[in-house]
Amino acid sequence: MLLKKNIIYKEWLAKWLKMQKDYVKESTYANYSNIVYGHIIPKLGEYKLRKLNNEIIQKFIIDAFNDGRLDAKGGLSIKTVKDIVTIIKSSLKAAIDSKNMDNINLKFNYPTTSYKKHKLRVLNKNEQDKITKYIINNPNTKNIGILISLYSGIRIGELCALKWKDIDFKNNILYINKTLQRIYLKNDKHGRSKVVITSPKTANSNRAVPINKYILSLLANYKGRNEEYVISGTKDYIEPRTYRRFFTKLLDDLGIQNVNFHALRHTFATNCISLGVDYKTLSEILGHANINLTLNLYVHPQLSEKRKCINLLNKNFEKINN
Repeated sequence: MLLKKNIIYKEWLAKWLKMQKDYVKESTYANYSNIVYGHIIPKLGEYKLRKLNNEIIQKFIIDAFNDGRLDAKGGLSIKTVKDIVTIIKSSLKAAIDSKNMDNINLKFNYPTTSYKKHKLRVLNKNEQDKITKYIINNPNTKNIGILISLYSGIRIGELCALKWKDIDFKNNILYINKTLQRIYLKNDKHGRSKVVITSPKTANSNRAVPINKYILSLLANYKGRNEEYVISGTKDYIEPRTYRRFFTKLLDDLGIQNVNFHALRHTFATNCISLGVDYKTLSEILGHANINLTLNLYVHPQLSEKRKCINLLNKNFEKINN
């Protein structure tokens, strides 16, 4: 598709987006469009496609990176900057391959920074026990949903999409095969949001997850029809943002310091490692593509576990020294 020589980058991005629509999930396309119209076009959109070069894009990256580092409240995260660059590279490679611009160097550098990645807080044992005891004494499908995430590590979108037909009560297994999320679709004029139910995040996220039989015995008292959603107990779903608000209120009622719902997943992973679950098994339970993702993102050893490690080494030192 050879275009006019003086096409500007925002015109090409609109065409590139249109080409992607048939090949990616709707949620992925929404992410692409948000990045294109929210970040790339405002800064680079008016450049003629054939005038773009490595130097211009490299400066854009440094500026975006610094914004993310310096503005902790509203700036871009490092991950967002890298996601933006991935789309820039993909769109420009398509332009080069289709002869709409000359070949340019698409290798970019990220500046060294003192930016520290925020570590998500996990729930301590007392907080976990308080939540568990409260829900056991106040069972309903919305409450029990919190226990499901805390004791299986499934994502909030997977929980909201869970139907009764996805639970094997006999063998204590959850079948995770879809996720529910609200996506935001942005274009050059306006934006809109919608709820979509799709296959899980990655191929590995399509999985069978064993679940605590005691949690399922609580849940069995409310079992509905196959096509009804578990946490709502009806054919109408509860979307993640609504369920997050419910979780926040429960924490407040229990006097527990507020954490993101995703902390339940982190807490589950941390507990598994502390109990000696091997990384490969945990990675598959969480639905990760590889073990490194599990270790880097979800495992936060407690100070007591670090002391235990050092004490084991100390014992060996004492044996040698005696």
